[in-house]
Amino acid sequence: MTWKNRLIKALLWIFNPEATRPAHPKVPTSFLIVSTTGLGDTLWGTPAMRALRQSFPDAEISVLTSSIGAAVLEHNKHIDELFVLGPSPFFSLLRFFSALRKRKFDAVLVFHTSKRMVLPFCALLEAPQIIGTEGINKDLDFLLTKALPQKYQHEIERRLEIVREAGAYVSDYALELSFRKKEEYNARRFLEGHGIPEHIPLVGLHPGAKNLFKQWPKESFIEVGNRLNRHLGCQILVSGDQSEALLVLEIASKIPGAIPLAGELDLSSFSALLKKMLVFITNDTGPMHMAFATGTPTVAIFGPTDPNLCGPFHVKNAHVLATPKTCTSCLKKNCADPFCLLAIGPDAVYDAALTSLPANDHYPAGL
Repeated sequence: MTWKNRLIKALLWIFNPEATRPAHPKVPTSFLIVSTTGLGDTLWGTPAMRALRQSFPDAEISVLTSSIGAAVLEHNKHIDELFVLGPSPFFSLLRFFSALRKRKFDAVLVFHTSKRMVLPFCALLEAPQIIGTEGINKDLDFLLTKALPQKYQHEIERRLEIVREAGAYVSDYALELSFRKKEEYNARRFLEGHGIPEHIPLVGLHPGAKNLFKQWPKESFIEVGNRLNRHLGCQILVSGDQSEALLVLEIASKIPGAIPLAGELDLSSFSALLKKMLVFITNDTGPMHMAFATGTPTVAIFGPTDPNLCGPFHVKNAHVLATPKTCTSCLKKNCADPFCLLAIGPDAVYDAALTSLPANDHYPAGL
């Protein structure tokens, strides 16, 4: 145990001797879900949130999340309240402490957190149950009242096991991402602003990823975009966030008529735009999971990451392209020769995109 964790354990014993008390047997009526990491991580939790609501329809369900998590959960009908960590998580937790403690949660369900301070904070809330997965809590598993064994399983299923332990039943696995008519209007206005008629089929390319080692070569995206544009007569949209603007602009500039979209729409409005797309071609990144959630046919390009753990799960219209992993140090973020990505050629992605298209649609340029 590290000195930081020893200090945490000592402080919790001083200020809250009951932090490690055994689980209370009563039926829970209030839950705090902890999911403070990224976009995809948050969406992986939505089937579990739905299962919890269906199993405990009268319960109060709160979620402690990140700012990007809040952006995809703000319209989720299964949640009563969001607590959003700001740029300084420590001060956010201090600000929330009194309000959260007053709620007297029956169970804290730790889906995922990358901040060391979050789990000790949860222990101070004095919930009878703190349920999570062992081995992913920065050696703070001793703060869980129930540590579920870590398995080789999809991240959605891992979260579902946590709510099952809390007494929920699971009926389906679909990701959930809701948006309102306002976001549909924003998406429509974006297209109209670029002179795109309603009948033109849309194809999305998402060349970025938070981690550079997960990015398929930009030259390959350009080749696929040009072939789809030429053969289908479709409108190519190249998407990314503001930090990826240069990459998005470069790729869009090399595909005739392509429109760059780098942060112009909020996530909910981008979700509405995704739903209009004929197919979405993407690296393993947050918008890939958004496409799964909106039911958009998706070609997902995987390099060093394992699609069995973080790819589509019970998703229709998803084509995964991946190569066998032989690296002894897979997930090496400064990899100079990412052959797992380079082995996936433009032909394979183009063919997968064509396979994803609705068979009964007619395209301006034909096939």
